[in-house]
Amino acid sequence: MPRIRSLLRPVTVCSWRLLLALLCAGLPMAPVWAQAAPEAPPSTPPAASPPVKAGEAPSAAPDAAAWLPPAPTSEGRPSPAADAQNLKLFGFDFFDAAPAGDTVAPDVPIPAGYRLGENDQVRIRYWAPAITETTVEAAVSRNGFVVLPGLGQVTAGGLTREQFRQRVGQRLREHYKNVSFTVELVETRTITVFVTGAARRPGRYTVKAEANLFNVIYAAGGASPEGSLRQVILRRRNRQVATMDVYQFLTAGELPAETLMAEQDVVVFPVAGARVTVGGEVARPAIYEVLENDRVADVLTLAGGMKASAYPRILRLRRVEEGRRVERTLDAQALMADRTHADNVVLRDGDILTLENVSSQVRDRVSVRGNVSFPGDYSIQRAATAKALLTEARPRVGTYWQRADLTRMLPDGTPVVIPLPLKDLLDGKAEDVPLQDLDEIVVYRSDEKAIVPLATVEGAVKHPATFRLGDGMRVSDLLFAAGGVLQEASEGIAHLYRRVGPNDFQIIRIAPKEALAGNPEANLVLQDEDRLVIYRQKEVEYRYDKVTAVGELQRPGELTVYQGMTLYDLILLAGGPTNQAAGTVEVAIPVTNGDAKERAEVKTFPLEEVMGGKHREEPVVAGMLVSLPRRADRLTQPPKVELKGRFRRPGTYALLHEGEDLQSLIARAGGLAEDADPFGISLTRTREKMLSAASAEQIRTVMQAMDQLLPATASPDGNSQTPDTQILETGSPSGLPLLGGSTRVDRVLLVSPRRLTGMPSNTRIGFQLEDREAYLSRMGKICLCDGDVVEVPRLSDVVQVLGAVQSPGPVFFNEKWTPKQYISSAGGGAPDADLKRSVVIKVTGGVRPFREAKRIDPGDVIVVASKHQVIQPPVQRSYRDVLFDLLGVALVVRGLR
Repeated sequence: MPRIRSLLRPVTVCSWRLLLALLCAGLPMAPVWAQAAPEAPPSTPPAASPPVKAGEAPSAAPDAAAWLPPAPTSEGRPSPAADAQNLKLFGFDFFDAAPAGDTVAPDVPIPAGYRLGENDQVRIRYWAPAITETTVEAAVSRNGFVVLPGLGQVTAGGLTREQFRQRVGQRLREHYKNVSFTVELVETRTITVFVTGAARRPGRYTVKAEANLFNVIYAAGGASPEGSLRQVILRRRNRQVATMDVYQFLTAGELPAETLMAEQDVVVFPVAGARVTVGGEVARPAIYEVLENDRVADVLTLAGGMKASAYPRILRLRRVEEGRRVERTLDAQALMADRTHADNVVLRDGDILTLENVSSQVRDRVSVRGNVSFPGDYSIQRAATAKALLTEARPRVGTYWQRADLTRMLPDGTPVVIPLPLKDLLDGKAEDVPLQDLDEIVVYRSDEKAIVPLATVEGAVKHPATFRLGDGMRVSDLLFAAGGVLQEASEGIAHLYRRVGPNDFQIIRIAPKEALAGNPEANLVLQDEDRLVIYRQKEVEYRYDKVTAVGELQRPGELTVYQGMTLYDLILLAGGPTNQAAGTVEVAIPVTNGDAKERAEVKTFPLEEVMGGKHREEPVVAGMLVSLPRRADRLTQPPKVELKGRFRRPGTYALLHEGEDLQSLIARAGGLAEDADPFGISLTRTREKMLSAASAEQIRTVMQAMDQLLPATASPDGNSQTPDTQILETGSPSGLPLLGGSTRVDRVLLVSPRRLTGMPSNTRIGFQLEDREAYLSRMGKICLCDGDVVEVPRLSDVVQVLGAVQSPGPVFFNEKWTPKQYISSAGGGAPDADLKRSVVIKVTGGVRPFREAKRIDPGDVIVVASKHQVIQPPVQRSYRDVLFDLLGVALVVRGLR
């Protein structure tokens, strides 16, 4: 044990050091048990309940049942609980349009029982024979009096309008005889009331004195979601003076006895009592608040009763009893007819009532579908038999008369098919079949159950298509159905393809003309799947009707020969002559005589005469070659040469004659500019004037032969002009084989020479003149050609060093430097520099090998070539290779001793 502990101690120390390092580095550490235990997937929390809106029922707290889909009923409809979740509280949406505010001023007539009070405005008008008309407007005082000037006070407080009128009349008659008067209530007073409890907008309200209890309830927005609309309480001086059931107004439009508001009245919305959900086939499905001892019939009456689509025998009641949900099935029809029925139970809070609807399946009917004029359902009383039903539906043209199918459902749900002989049944030859409820008859089209014979016509007809064959239909009938043959159709040959086996066909040759004429040998009776091909005349006969027009024409090429065509017509068809036409038309007619030595008869006509309408008797025949030669260039435009660069008057000049020398042209251009370098003059000439077509083809052949000698390392397209790179593997021994050494595989990069095919070729003519004096004396003797470009550069003071150097670019000219010194000034040669293949491009355009260049002039270009490279990447050797090398050296040294 001490030995084991001593061995484990360093490991323990190292573990503590590693732990300390991790803590210092700020890395997160997790307990061992947290790392070993797999991470449990986070449980998805139930969705938060949406906020309860005004007028809606508060949603129940989420439980395990909320995670499950609603259980379907026997007919696939959702359960009553699922239907109840989508219903709203009854009557709450009526108050959604109520204006928000703390002032209640209903625009209603003042009730007859309204009693006057403080601040009510009255208007009194009276007149008599002895006095003029007098109007008095006054407000009821705090003490309840109205003051009439000169007449005293009249009691008004606590009186109705009629009682106050009598008091005013009594006072006026005490002072005047035969007096007449009117009393009006101009404006009622305002009072302050309070709304408390479970109201949607509780608070203090300023109302007109004529407002009633319902006006205040409406102004407060009704009850809140937890409030009651069945027992809204009006309290006055700490006493309950009235209770209002808003459901009576919402369902029947009735208001209780007139309940006017008084100063400091309090309207209280209590918390709602028991609520019951009524859904299904009722007039107003909703959540209803029920009163104590209300029964099922009462809430069905509140819901507007049953719909016509309701099945009254099944009223599902779901409630909570003894901590579990139970379901009861009630008879709505019986309990509505007899309120003492046992099913008319007392309701409880949270009950859910769902009235089922009648089955969606229509009974006492039969149906017919398919190829009939009137498909659909029919009453079984009207169509009691199969013949009667088919007679009502009327089968259409194209019906498959051999059979129709009657589908019948057995009591156990098994469908059976009863075949009906359709034609015999309708003709009375077959026994009629009595129908049962939900029977269905299917009438088929003939093309659904029988193979319809078809024939196809193709080619030179007006409407190529596939047609249905009739009895005894012939080729002429098929051509008539296709709209007839075209004018370009062949009259003597057509092909009729006919099936003679599963995979075998027969070809029958017929003449369309004979078939249309009624010849029985050509006008064959058609069969199913026959295919008639009508050919065009040009498809069945070989006829060469082309003539070739070449030369100076706008649209040369092969043209079609037409009857009556002349040379003039042919030239117009080819677009007419160009402005380069020489003025003659050469016609070559092939000689068909095999014994004749000449292969063509050539005739020449003046172009002006042909275009003038002459030689019309000369026919144009197929195979003729018509040529319009081109006039000589010297007859069209003079030759020209372009002068560029440092001339006094550069530009384009016309040559005075063929072969005019350069010296003459320079003199016409005013000579060279002062900064011109005549030694760098260049002459560019088009390739066509330097090489013939045969020479160009020969050059291309030679370059392709040279490319075939190169190694196959080119790019896939074979047109690469850049050097290709290849990776080669070479084996070299590592260590001693006897000591376990192995052969190491090294990789090197092999850069191949570039290909010659497709490389650009220069059209600039170089002059190999080392001596300036000799060059200047011979410069003016160069003969020029049409299209030449002569360019004189500016006198240069640099030498270009390009190619495989460290810093390619221009170097200032130094007449004492050798060519190698220019390379050194450009940083020296690169690792792949090849001076043996390097060249010097003289300013005159000539190219000299680098080793033969004795002098460098201003404007010269030194191009250092790149040689074939073999690059070996650095090799990383392992400790094993080094060890084997040392052992090998030691053995060799020991052997030498």
